[in-house]
Amino acid sequence: LDSSGLLLFTKNGVAAKNILSSMEKEYLVKVEPAQSLSRQELRMGKTSLPYPPMWDLSKLLKGGKRLWDDHKPLKPLVEAEWIEEGRDDKGVWNGTGIIKMVLVEGKKRQIRRMCRELLGLHVLELKRTRVGDISLEDLPVGKWRPLVDSERKSIVAISKSSV
Repeated sequence: LDSSGLLLFTKNGVAAKNILSSMEKEYLVKVEPAQSLSRQELRMGKTSLPYPPMWDLSKLLKGGKRLWDDHKPLKPLVEAEWIEEGRDDKGVWNGTGIIKMVLVEGKKRQIRRMCRELLGLHVLELKRTRVGDISLEDLPVGKWRPLVDSERKSIVAISKSSV
């Protein structure tokens, strides 16, 4: 599974560090119920996933949870909400949908692991739609654009405030 969406490129190492550690990043995450453990999870010694899948996203907002085999607790998400929920014929949630997640600190594969290990959901698609004040909007896939002045200033302001 590949991620898609907004990428920022810079030669400024300080700005890059601040973007990674201080700016909000917003993602749209398409999910379905996890069916079984992956080969990698089995190799790591994991024995189960949450079942049934969790509709309640509040545990993502609390922080302090640890992902399996990770020594550092997670920071709470800024926001986590269902923006689309799959329903069966009787109107009951079927475990599918799209979640909007906003986080500040993002570790490698963190969203995928949080969905699987904390919610019992498998990520089908992951799209970054915003970093700080910089938004993907309607930019076509594979295209790029330079930052506008206000976007550039927001990165500089973050860089100055964290020094």
